[in-house]
Amino acid sequence: MRAPALLTLAGCLAAVVPAAAHAATPKYELAGDWSFHGDKYRFADHHGRVSGRSLTSVRIGHCLVRRGTVVFSSYRFAATHGGSDYWKGRVALVGKGCRRRLVSSTIRVQSDLRFTESSKLPGGRRPPPSTFSRIRPALSGHDPVIGTWLRNGAGVIVKREGKLYVGRAREAFSIANGCTVPAGAAVWRLRPLAPGRYSGTIQTFFGPPGCAPADLDPTSWRFGATRAVLIRESTQGQAFPYTRG
Repeated sequence: MRAPALLTLAGCLAAVVPAAAHAATPKYELAGDWSFHGDKYRFADHHGRVSGRSLTSVRIGHCLVRRGTVVFSSYRFAATHGGSDYWKGRVALVGKGCRRRLVSSTIRVQSDLRFTESSKLPGGRRPPPSTFSRIRPALSGHDPVIGTWLRNGAGVIVKREGKLYVGRAREAFSIANGCTVPAGAAVWRLRPLAPGRYSGTIQTFFGPPGCAPADLDPTSWRFGATRAVLIRESTQGQAFPYTRG
């Protein structure tokens, strides 16, 4: 838990995030597992506030911070600005006598795979921000993305295949370039990105008459308000909702 010792934007949020930038929901997912220099933390949402616990016991000097200790406490989503989400809460610092104290902290989530934490220490000192990396969720035979997803009368059946989840056409269906995708064709390839989110590719096809498989285009998926809706988002920001079949 070098994180608390390293554990800076907290006082600057008002300056960099104008009131007009406030959004109802964050763009990225903060919940899930993250790592910092080998230390691991699990963030979980509880009634709209996100806190992070240490997944391992960590020694700072002669002090031991035990596994399960809340290090990041009660973060609330503040705003999305400049493409990043900002969360405000408190982070634990270890001081004299191994006492822990909570100080104001800001987490800036730049993507589903990366965030930086910054805090204002007692005395006003601001250490450099600390960068955390996402630990992707493992594949599971019980992942909620597994199943049949429907859009415009056509279905995509998602199953685990090796190190990926693969979505195959349930029946033949037509696409915008005039081709017909055959039943059984692999059209999605995805893997977990964060809780309820996935990244991967979709299969594209050359135009008629050959309609041969073309490039694999990057895309992402996330669940909607419930696990009954899966939204595919293109790199251009287009959203395509699917319902569970």
